[in-house]
Order: sequence, then C-alpha cells, then structure tokens
Amino acid sequence: MYDRKQASAEFIQKLLAQSPMPRNQVAVISGLSNTYIRDLEQGIIANVARDKLIALAVALNLDLGQTDQMLNIFDRAPLSLQDIPIFLATAEKGTITSALLPVRDRYSLDLMMLAAERLPGPHVVVSSEPTVCLRAPGHRLYSERRLAETHPIYGELVETIGRERRQVMEKNLAQHPVEQYICKKCLEDYLLLCEDPVEKKWRVKHLRNVMACVERFAKWKFLLINSCPTFSFVLKAPDPSTGESDKLLITRLAPHRFQGTRTGKLTGFTTDNQVIIQNFKDELRGLAGAVHREYLDRNNLLDYLDNLIKE
Repeated sequence: MYDRKQASAEFIQKLLAQSPMPRNQVAVISGLSNTYIRDLEQGIIANVARDKLIALAVALNLDLGQTDQMLNIFDRAPLSLQDIPIFLATAEKGTITSALLPVRDRYSLDLMMLAAERLPGPHVVVSSEPTVCLRAPGHRLYSERRLAETHPIYGELVETIGRERRQVMEKNLAQHPVEQYICKKCLEDYLLLCEDPVEKKWRVKHLRNVMACVERFAKWKFLLINSCPTFSFVLKAPDPSTGESDKLLITRLAPHRFQGTRTGKLTGFTTDNQVIIQNFKDELRGLAGAVHREYLDRNNLLDYLDNLIKE
C-alpha cells in the first residue's frame, strides 16, 4: 500500500471510529454502499470521486474545513463554489434513519431539511421565526456573516440550499398542505426587538415573503399560537406512494445565534423513529389548541402582518 493510500485509510478509520453511527447508517445517509465505505477504510480504492467524498463528509457531520482536509488526504483540491451542486445532490441520495442522530453544522441541517422536504406530502414547521426558506436572497449572507467567514463557500452554499428549499416547498404546496406554527409574541420580538437596522430591513422582507405565500398558496397555513412551543421542529409526512416513513428534524436555535461565538457544535437531531415521532404528533395536537382563531381568516392574518411591518 502506498503512503497516501495508507494515510487515507487511516483517516477514514478515524472518522468512523469517532462517529456515533455504525458504518451501515453512514452508508444510508451518504448514499454510498456499505461495501464501498469498508473499501475506503481498507485503502482498497485509490481514486475516489469528489462527489463521493463530499457525500461521506456530509453523512459524517464534517464541517467545511474538515471536508477540505478529507479532500486533501485523497489528493483533491479544496472546496469551491463549483462543488455546491454536489452538496445539493447528497440530499437526493441520502435519507434520514431511525436513529436519533445529531447534526453538528447549520449547512448539514439545511441539507437534511431539503432531503425531507423533497418528499411529497404534508409538512409541518414549528419554530420561533418564519421558516428560513422564505428569507430574501442575501439575507443569510448577512445574518450568518460570521459563519461565512469560516469558509469561502459557506455563504453561497446556505443561500443556494435556501433557494432550493423554497422551490421544493412551492412545488409541494401545489398538492399538499404546509403549516407553520409560530408563537405570536416570538414573531413580534423577531421584528420589533431587532436592534440591527440592516438585519431589521431583511426581516421586514422576510415577513413580506410570508405574506406573499399566504396570498398565493391556499395550502400554506401560517398559524399564530398564544404560547411558545417546547421544541422547534419539522415534521414531514410523505405521501404513501413514496413508500417513505415520517421524518422528524429537531432544532432549538437562539435568535441571536449567528452574532456570537458558538458554545458547541450541536445544531439539531434527525430521525424517522416512529415512537419519537408519535410524541411530536401528540405535541402538535396541543399546538393546534393554542392557535389564535381570529387569524385563521386570511384577511385578518394579512392585516396583522402588514401592521406589524409598519410598526
């Protein structure tokens, strides 16, 4: 075995040893075969395709800097903007497993969201802010500018994933309901307590995009509730024709998360474990009972959002 092959094999062995997932789950999430990953561990494969390395990096929760390290070990150039389509493709090949798996980077969570959203079927979002995919182009480049400084492609990567997620959501809305439950007080704080004037302008655009969806899509339900939910999460119920089970993504991110230093690397969790998912379905029943009924009328909702923007 050549030195480079030995180094690459040892690198993969170390990553898999550090991962909370067994090899077969890494295979499912990455879209690579169990045999292929084992061959990487053993240094059998000398020439590994770039898309496979990136898919493996996403499955192993590597950040972009660590992904560059993997590419270098396999004698590949660092990540560039030309690699962004490969990241999007990983959301088509991979899937969410029954294990409750941690997601350690924001872009990885976005890709997991995209993978779930691409499955046609009803979709529920529970959060303290309007769904990220309705942000205006450029908003995330500004809001996540500190994260964007950590790697040259980060900003454009999350912007591209966001655009793709919006297109997928709009396509899904043609046939299936998409609901967002959001605390009315949190929504007001999102806009009115923002002290950064540039960020506030972006948030106004964000709410205007919410209004546009309310007007455009009958199946888009923006539901104001009278208390904060315990968790922020996304629940996808794929159409039975897909043969897929329900998917759950759990995340709890503070509104000021991108303006300071992160205390850790944990961003959220993913699973299709149906026992866990049933508990979140039960949680949704409670949220449904907390909905402000007056804002179920679309005209009342639009008037409220318009007045909020003007305050």
